[in-house]
Amino acid sequence: MRTIDLNGAWKVEYDTQIQEVQIPCAVETIMENRDFYGPFLFRKSFLLEKINLENRYRLVFEGVSYYCEVFLNKQKIGEHEGIWDSFVIEAGQAVQIGENVLEVRVMKPDFDKNSPYFFRSVLFGFIPDIMLPFGGIWKGVSLEIREYGAFDRLVPVFSMENRAIELEAAFSMENDTIVQGAVFSREICGKEDGAIPLMKDDDTKQEYAEWSVEAVVENPDHSKSVVRMPCRNKMSVPVTDVKPWSPDQPNVYRCTVTLYYNDTACDTRVFTGGFRNIRIEDGEILLNGNPFYMRGALHWGCYTDRMLPAPTYDEVKEELLSLKELGFNTVKHCLYFPPAYYYELCDELGIVTWQELPLWLPFENEFLISRIYHQYPRMLDYFMRYPTVSIVSLGCELDATVPETALNDLYRMVKVREAQMILCDNSGSGECFDGVCGAKSDIYDYHFYSELPRFDALLHEFTAGYRKKKPWLFGEYNDADTFRPVTGTKYEDVWWTNPNEHKNLLRKVHKGFGSDQPVYRQKEILESYGVLGEIGGLEELSRRQMMDTRKYLLEMTRSFPEIKGYNITTIRDVPLTTSGIFDDEGNSKCEAGLMKRINGDVVIALQKDLGRIWKNGGDRFRDTDPFNYYAGSSVKGRLVVSNRSRRELEGFVRVRLENGDDLIWEQEESCRIERDKTAQLSQISIRLPDLKCPMRYTLEAEVSGEGFCYSNSWEVWSYPRVQNNHTVYLLDDSGSFSGIEYFFTVERIKDLRSLSKLSAGDILLTTRQDEELADRLPDGVHRIICVKGDGSIPVQNVPFYREGVKRIFPHPVTDRLKHKGYAALQFFGISTDRAFNKKEMENYAGSYKSLIRRYDARTYAVHDYLVEFQKDNRRILATTLQLDGGQGSQPADFASNPLAVWLLHCMLEYLRERVSK
Repeated sequence: MRTIDLNGAWKVEYDTQIQEVQIPCAVETIMENRDFYGPFLFRKSFLLEKINLENRYRLVFEGVSYYCEVFLNKQKIGEHEGIWDSFVIEAGQAVQIGENVLEVRVMKPDFDKNSPYFFRSVLFGFIPDIMLPFGGIWKGVSLEIREYGAFDRLVPVFSMENRAIELEAAFSMENDTIVQGAVFSREICGKEDGAIPLMKDDDTKQEYAEWSVEAVVENPDHSKSVVRMPCRNKMSVPVTDVKPWSPDQPNVYRCTVTLYYNDTACDTRVFTGGFRNIRIEDGEILLNGNPFYMRGALHWGCYTDRMLPAPTYDEVKEELLSLKELGFNTVKHCLYFPPAYYYELCDELGIVTWQELPLWLPFENEFLISRIYHQYPRMLDYFMRYPTVSIVSLGCELDATVPETALNDLYRMVKVREAQMILCDNSGSGECFDGVCGAKSDIYDYHFYSELPRFDALLHEFTAGYRKKKPWLFGEYNDADTFRPVTGTKYEDVWWTNPNEHKNLLRKVHKGFGSDQPVYRQKEILESYGVLGEIGGLEELSRRQMMDTRKYLLEMTRSFPEIKGYNITTIRDVPLTTSGIFDDEGNSKCEAGLMKRINGDVVIALQKDLGRIWKNGGDRFRDTDPFNYYAGSSVKGRLVVSNRSRRELEGFVRVRLENGDDLIWEQEESCRIERDKTAQLSQISIRLPDLKCPMRYTLEAEVSGEGFCYSNSWEVWSYPRVQNNHTVYLLDDSGSFSGIEYFFTVERIKDLRSLSKLSAGDILLTTRQDEELADRLPDGVHRIICVKGDGSIPVQNVPFYREGVKRIFPHPVTDRLKHKGYAALQFFGISTDRAFNKKEMENYAGSYKSLIRRYDARTYAVHDYLVEFQKDNRRILATTLQLDGGQGSQPADFASNPLAVWLLHCMLEYLRERVSK
């Protein structure tokens, strides 16, 4: 066989233009107006000095997006529809001696819902939403010249059960004799037009004495075995002393299969693979009989510099090695397919792959379902043989557009290829996205993008014991955006920050949501809020906040034995979101040692203590703040260890509480934790010292023994017990300040008429913020307003920990908090989903001072949580912070919320100091 490389320089004609282009590429890289969808006419000339019409001339296309017609020397020789699969077109009688002209007419996905190529109906997955719906000849092209015969299809299966490499093949031989192993099974898909090719023994059992196949297997120990056999559509190559593939021992076999005619080699295929046994038993994923806990990174295939999911071999290798350094053992390719060498490198480096098929937000039209049935089998050919691929999901966050019958057909389709493959019908789950709930799935898979105090309840609710026992995995979760400055950086000149929607197709994609992709407007938006000069240092603050957030969520996840793994969103920053583990350049945003503490084989977690309170005539769970305490009280909790190290941990657990170099408390006890178990390690109760100012301590736990040592640490804050004898007046219609009398001298105001008793210099604490209250309030009375509902001060709903960066400004109130410059886990108990929009607050209050500010990392809107302003000769501190807790696993009320009590004390003291001046 001879191969002619047809990559390199081509001519492309489109939209009245003719350009030279280097294939492979996305057409968007050469277009000024990317809002053009075809036709694109690609043209390439090549020479054939001689031809033999008995030979086979085959054009091999590795990838074209989306629909193409192929012409050779003005003859149409084939067509193809699809993005992700390779295809072969027989050149046949169209070849000629001398110059041959190859033309490929391409239509790319478009934005017209009435078009057959509407991008939501062509199985494009998520690529358009984080990059763009690219088009063109985006993978390699070649011409194969074959004498005698050739493989039309060769699918290897590494059978652990049979200890053999089983080859399912279709051959084309001389004199048009074909041994065809593809038959159509209507019982699998339930419909004639969606027949799925399956490999079965052909009925003739005919052997060709002159035709044979030789397989040379190179074993992991570098030994070789050679097997020669007659041509059949199913052949088995025995392998002695099979060495299974696993992340710990990534044993890879290399197999060379050659088709012979009377000892003349006609066609050769080379592939790698491996043997592994994967199954589910008692709610565990077992890989070669050992429990496997997934620690994955979600990959969207976004490489904006080339506008294609096409990293180089070296980029992939560096990416994977960096992931291993951070403790990851899995990559989930979400709704796209990487280059083949990505799977091969995962095989070699011992990284498990979860492959998700590209079905997301599908647009229901006459083409969608038939495309799924016809294109999915070809997609499976691309990746199913790699041992790294151990989990497949059929789609992502699907609503009811894709029916249960189709999902079950697809489930069976994959199981026919490999019965052991672990399958998920709908990553994210039907019950969470209004999809069908009766489709077959081997696992539970949820995508909880949750505010921190709400996460605990989600885990408890979804571990309901009455459900069928299956492994629970997070197909994706735990995003944590960082702040990416665009202004004054190289990102000002990249295509995805261009405001022209004809050049930046992301804008057109997000118009479909009635939204925008505002990264191109970052400078304009920040200037409109008047904060462009404030963004210095936000990137570093946001990275510290990111680690705090991910640490909490990962430790909570590892504390639930029902959960068997996760994929963190996402592997690298994309135009839409900066929640990457790596930045846009592929550099890690995480310190490796810290990440391994919370993303390794063994993770120690701090969980709250168990308790109950009797309130209003009944029992309630006693939620406490695990990060904030009153001085003189006790830090109580349970240390939980998730041991996935495949060894029993027998040794000692040491727990220390430190203040810098000063040791406050220490405890040591023996421990024994079984392998692959999650269990309580220790119960702690540490009395904190009395103190007169806030203190931030470090709580550290270490498990060590012969040959191992694992540790983790947490910050805890302690505040002086407040005994404030100055009277504060309280108007609390919402009942938010239960127990306030334990700490402050309070006179409650029952109605607005009672406000007349206040005089200049008094302080009113209130949850009301209407104009009637302001009108009735005597002059000189200062206010602390805790906004609980709608009123005269405008508020907006925004997440606290997700998607935004919080900065704490210097101020006499915040300076007393012992904070870290940003809203760390210290603010867990008072975090809120409401904030003041800066522009609206300025309209309401005029000039004001921000104490705690939020910068949205996606929309760049600016909000505040705590502000100071003056109105009608009255000084006002207003906050949306949840001083009474009560959201999710926050403390249940004000009195049990140490930071809330201390913050209120600081606000009151500040106002009194201002009054005295």
